[in-house]
Amino acid sequence: MGSSQVLDRYRKQWPRIGAVLGMALGGATALSAPKMRNTQVLASANLLALIVHQYEEYQDPGYGPGQMNRVMGHLSPIMKSDNPRNYPLNTHSAMCINTAIAYPVYIAPIVFPKSKTLGMMPAFFGMSQAALHGILPKAVLGDWYGPGFLSSALLHVPIGVAYLTALKAEGPVTRSDYVKGIAAAAAFFALGLGMPNVLMRDKDSPYAFTEAQMGRYDVPEPAAN
Repeated sequence: MGSSQVLDRYRKQWPRIGAVLGMALGGATALSAPKMRNTQVLASANLLALIVHQYEEYQDPGYGPGQMNRVMGHLSPIMKSDNPRNYPLNTHSAMCINTAIAYPVYIAPIVFPKSKTLGMMPAFFGMSQAALHGILPKAVLGDWYGPGFLSSALLHVPIGVAYLTALKAEGPVTRSDYVKGIAAAAAFFALGLGMPNVLMRDKDSPYAFTEAQMGRYDVPEPAAN
């Protein structure tokens, strides 16, 4: 099997592969927990929450891409699409954003536990996902649920709160630390999510989502009245 075939398979299966890696991470964290800081254990739990979040978005119920493309089409004229299966988000850009960009951000506080900013960044970003998936679909599309909301509300929010509590237990956390953490999370949102969606959009992309990943949004963006 050539490298292009391997990449193609990974592009299609990365949420499922991530779920298996999540199991391995959970086991490794359980075994290593006695030697880890509380913040490291919680950062690992936050990475596991990210993997669950991605599975909810892309696999079960899995129609997150369809809803996201429709939301982006409503919010920006350049994101409107006649072919929402591959525009603006497509399977290649989704893979890059969710693995090559997001994974390192969530792994960083496990590897570098002394950095408050690296730890706060995914904690704040994860908690913000509850609002992103809970408010935007309702505000923009009238949907009461966005794939990714449950994992954000039930995992990212409590884990984020617990992380901040554990961080304060390790030593003083200043207002400046909070500002830096929130700013880093905002920068990650803009540079790690927003910019790749803009730069990697391609109306001729061959990397299309499946019918299941589109849900009821598997139709062109309605024309404005």
